[in-house]
Amino acid sequence: MSSIPSSGASLRGAVKNKELCPVTGYLSDISVDYHISSTVLGKGHYGCVRECTHRISRKRYAVKSVDKSKIGRLDHLQREVYLLSKMDHGGVIRLVDCYENANFVHIITEKYAGGELFDRIIDCTSDTGCFSEEKAALVVNSLLEAVSYLHSNGIVHRDIKPENILFETKNVDSPIRLIDFGLSRKYKKGDKLMCNPVGTAYYMSPELLRGKYDQSCDVWSIGTVAYILLCGYPPFNGETDPDIFKAIERGDFSLSGKAWCDKSPEAKDFLECLLRKDPRKRFSAEEALSHPWLKNVRNQTNTRRQKEMMSRLQSIRKSIRAIRLSQ
Repeated sequence: MSSIPSSGASLRGAVKNKELCPVTGYLSDISVDYHISSTVLGKGHYGCVRECTHRISRKRYAVKSVDKSKIGRLDHLQREVYLLSKMDHGGVIRLVDCYENANFVHIITEKYAGGELFDRIIDCTSDTGCFSEEKAALVVNSLLEAVSYLHSNGIVHRDIKPENILFETKNVDSPIRLIDFGLSRKYKKGDKLMCNPVGTAYYMSPELLRGKYDQSCDVWSIGTVAYILLCGYPPFNGETDPDIFKAIERGDFSLSGKAWCDKSPEAKDFLECLLRKDPRKRFSAEEALSHPWLKNVRNQTNTRRQKEMMSRLQSIRKSIRAIRLSQ
């Protein structure tokens, strides 16, 4: 499996060495092409993310430096790099380059400066809920488009959560990107069911916990994210992971209380379609995109933006007329 992108490391000074560099198959020096900042953007179990600058273009990117000695299965890291190199969608993190030496794999991606969805949830949550329905629906719609793309290309993410959703900018209406494909794998409809229960407790589906699941586990996770966006807390809660798992296996969640009194019937029905215990009855990502809740919000948003555009055009015309009259 070749996981090296067709740029950078594969073209400038990379040397084939599968023994020393089993992830990419090439020994390469990231410092030849990039300057890595000392500023840490984030930390994980296996390394950290920093800013880097391409020495020729001066463009800034993010680089995740993974310590290979802390990775139990390097083939999983190889799979992550390979899948990233095959993806091309506006809602998915974009791989720029990849370098490997004896100790580290450096994965370079576009840099997104808007922060995690998780942080915006924390900032927006109150007793009456979290995001407005329009704002929540726009995020969920973008997330579903990204996941629909993944599923149509035979990829399942398996760790969709607010911490793995980044905003491109700090703008209120910033686009989002799905990141962290460390648990992702190839899976297409009709393949043997997956059995390894991976992910993050709050967002794991009932069938995933039972060890027999397919790509619909991603849709359950999106349903959980959508629920949190609307009310500010998860549908299945508990003091410990086992408690959370028991709540998920029961599959009972509430759509009543202070945070839900002003939510539309369409929003509640959408959640019920994505959080169905039986994966055979659960909506697919493509079906969820056609739900009336999302379609209505898309229409409302398009209408509002058209009105805003017309208003700006009218203001420009008035300004031009005023200039002409003053001449």
